[in-house]
Amino acid sequence: MSLQMIKGRSMQPALNPDSNRLKNDVVLVDKTIRGMMSSRLKRGDIVTFTSPHDPDCHLVKRIIALPHDCIVPLSSPDSYVRIPNGQCWVEGDESFHSSDSNTFGPIPIALIDARVITPVWPLSRFGTRLPPLPEWKKPRIYPNGGPRMSE
Repeated sequence: MSLQMIKGRSMQPALNPDSNRLKNDVVLVDKTIRGMMSSRLKRGDIVTFTSPHDPDCHLVKRIIALPHDCIVPLSSPDSYVRIPNGQCWVEGDESFHSSDSNTFGPIPIALIDARVITPVWPLSRFGTRLPPLPEWKKPRIYPNGGPRMSE
């Protein structure tokens, strides 16, 4: 377990719900999900990971799809992407302010550093339960290539 500061608007309203850019959430993260424990990751988890394009950049997004799932990308509503083994699809909750799998495609699960547990700062957010996977995203997800999550 460790603490990590979250910057940016891509995960609003789950993280950094205040649009004041001077206030950033600090969250408790679980780093034990790396490697062999990555099988504990599930759809809806908010994770931190190394950018697939810039190893010096660390991002925070929500897991939307896991290996063998199919997802309809926001940029191509008439197509779908099957998630390869060892990879996942990540998106920000605020899609208009997010550079995510809709931009760079599925990411290797090996890039995931930690799972976000809960905000600890500011104190008004201490222990706040993180919201689940947004309902509007579910119709785009086909777990294991089967029926949509919303059905």
